Amino acid sequence: MNNNYFIVIMAGGSGTRLWPMSRCDQPKQFQNLCGEKSLIQETYDRVKDIVPRENIFVSLVKNILETSEKQLPEVKKENFIVETEGRNTGPAIAYAAANIARRNPQAAVITLPSDHAIEKLDEFQKSLKTVLNFVEKNPEYLATVGLRPTSPDTGLGYIKIGKKLIDSQLHLVERFVEKPNLEKAKEYVKSGKFLWNASYFCWRADKLLDMYKTYAPEVYAGIEKIIPLLDKKGSATRIEKIYKEIPKVPIDTAIAEKAEKIAVLPADLGWSDIGNWTTLYEFLTARTGNHTISRGNHIGFDDKNCLVYAQDKLLTTVGLKDIIVVDTPDVTFVCNKNRAQDVKKLIEKIQEKGKHEYL
Repeated sequence: MNNNYFIVIMAGGSGTRLWPMSRCDQPKQFQNLCGEKSLIQETYDRVKDIVPRENIFVSLVKNILETSEKQLPEVKKENFIVETEGRNTGPAIAYAAANIARRNPQAAVITLPSDHAIEKLDEFQKSLKTVLNFVEKNPEYLATVGLRPTSPDTGLGYIKIGKKLIDSQLHLVERFVEKPNLEKAKEYVKSGKFLWNASYFCWRADKLLDMYKTYAPEVYAGIEKIIPLLDKKGSATRIEKIYKEIPKVPIDTAIAEKAEKIAVLPADLGWSDIGNWTTLYEFLTARTGNHTISRGNHIGFDDKNCLVYAQDKLLTTVGLKDIIVVDTPDVTFVCNKNRAQDVKKLIEKIQEKGKHEYL
């Protein structure tokens, strides 16, 4: 196992589209949505044999640190990279690079989300090793894993692949594309030249900081002030104050879309971002072959195409079709399966009514 390889699990997301199971202080990565373990625990299990375990880091916001430490007891406490507040992936990844670079400037690092589901474990591990090896040999590159699309999804960004690099499985990235409309998405999938952007980025620690200095100077300016404070005791308050001033920006627009040398590895991982209740339903039905998915203390009769998450008390259903039911101790959520994207609007109404305790 290569001691120069590192992985950062990005755990700062809020997962509001999976409300009410996903909450502000207990977001979706901590929920057992697909199996016996939470999404973040499944993510850790997938990567723990790719790099030395002491080289696995977790990037997260302060309010979920305690939960993360409980769910990931194998991760060293000093390997939790804590943001006082979320500033999007641009600052978060720059902060992670600064923390790792002070230990090993030549480290080859992959950042990956904590809340994805993967069916093809071998292909996943092989893909991560491939891009780590590529970046170790080509440190001037930013690399990413692009996923072969299985449908014209309008909720994801796309990567247009260019020519294949010599002696490599990776291709040059021709361009990144923001979330398209349905017509464009169909066009992209049909062409065979586009991949889904899953935000799996690989980089060398010191070189990524150089990229920030060149392409995102407003982010780098804050990180540059933080770097000399990282090893100083009593500097946490000062770091927090500086970090709060860094602009919120995703790494895609801060670095990836501007970098001169960026490569992508096409992959088929049996992947889902579990973006909302409908995508979770689709992932679980594909895995199990069942048209109705039931979890917890639930008994149903003659239900079709439903997703039901029950708790301790018995939840019973009869004759439901295309319905999602999620029962939690303080909220019961019922939704047409084809309207799961409107959870965001529902949350806005809850906020308007001042019911913040349910968020």
